[in-house]
Formats: sequence, C-alpha cells, structure tokens
Amino acid sequence: MRAIIFDSSTIISLALNNLLWILQPLKEKYQGEFFITQSVKKEIIDRPFQIKRFKLESIQISNELNKGTLKVYIEQDLSKEIQELDAIANKIFLGKNNFLKIIDEGELTALVLAKKINAQALVIDERTTRLLIESPTSLNNLFKKKFNEDVKIDQKNLKRFKQMIGDIPIIRSVELSIAAYELGILDNYLPQKNQQTRRDLLDALLWSMRFKGCAISEKEMQEILREELKENSSPRRNKNKQESIRTQR
Repeated sequence: MRAIIFDSSTIISLALNNLLWILQPLKEKYQGEFFITQSVKKEIIDRPFQIKRFKLESIQISNELNKGTLKVYIEQDLSKEIQELDAIANKIFLGKNNFLKIIDEGELTALVLAKKINAQALVIDERTTRLLIESPTSLNNLFKKKFNEDVKIDQKNLKRFKQMIGDIPIIRSVELSIAAYELGILDNYLPQKNQQTRRDLLDALLWSMRFKGCAISEKEMQEILREELKENSSPRRNKNKQESIRTQR
C-alpha cells in the first residue's frame, strides 16, 4: 500500500496558510493514501473544536476527513510500540540531570505508524522531531544554545531510536506546497503565467510558510527560488514532477 503519514504540525501549517485544499489534488497525483492517527486527529480536530480561536481551522480540517482526502488509521494494535518509543525518544537528551521530553503523543503515533506500515514518507513540520530523525547533533547544539548549558546525548537510546523508526523520508508543508506549485495546482493564483508572476507566487508561498508554521531558513528559500526558476525557464516542465510528489529536496 502506498501511504504517507501526516503529523499535526504540517496540517496546521497548511490550514493557517489556506492551503488545505491542495491535499486532494496532490493525493490524486500520488495515487496512495494520506493517513493521520487517532492522536493526531484529537490534536487538530477534536480539541481545537472546543476552542473558539481554533474552531474554524478544526472544521476545515474535518472537511478533509469527510471528503476522504485524509483518513484516520486505527492504531489500537500499536499501543505497545508507542509506549516503547516514548520511553526511548524522550530519554535521549540529558540536561541538568533530567531527560528532555521532546516528542509528544501525536508525533509518537505518527512515527510508529509510518514504520509499521512501511510508509513512503512522514510529513512533519515540527523542527525538534525532524532534527532528531535527520540530524541529532544539530538538535543537541540547538538545545545547548537554548538552555545555555551542556546537554548530553544518550548514544544508546539514540541508537535504539534509529533502529525503531528506520530510515523514513521527511516532508514538510513547504515541500508539499512546492510540489503543488510545480504540478500547476496553484496556477489559478496567477493572473498571467510568465516567469515573473511565477517567481512572485513562489516567493510569496515560501515566506507565508515561513511565517505560519514551517521552519525554513532564508538561505534555503533563496536556494529553492534559484532552483525552481532555473528548471522552469524551459518551455516544458520536467515530466517527473507531474507524476509524483517530491519527497525530498
């Protein structure tokens, strides 16, 4: 089964940027399933629905479930793996003789599910979890700066964590948005389709994602702009981009 697992952070970022609607055409291009866990559903629909400030986003996200764009994967059989991963993941970084709790329930369930069903990617914006998966040393350096103290890594638990989750590709909301841009899904935003309007759209998209939930540096944004504009200077787009969602950059 082709499947991609979504954490709450990415869906929230898309909602804040009025881009939830791109999920359906992206899923059609992908020809697989977009799953969330029950815990993620609680974080992005059930709890926010009770809070006036977040109720509208909750309703909008719920609509994606009603349409079948997102599906809730029932993870009752994953409780043991979730508990095991929780015990390891939150005992990797040690500061002031206390382990730092860095992964919450929704992220844990998403990680476990991604491993369990051999998902093609995990979609997550939350920087701490992404860095733990992709660059634990960078995360450790961030903790040292944040707390202005020495933070140690429990290498044994880090090794066990990597063994438990495997080598799963990570996608952010910004990669999903760029895929939508490349596939022409966002072309309705363009009054005229030329290189300048496309550049303006991509630039606006990147800045909006940066300000509303997705951790992306200005340096990376400039690199993306250069790469995309170079590729799109040709009359025809790369056909590979039309056939699948780009999972890594």
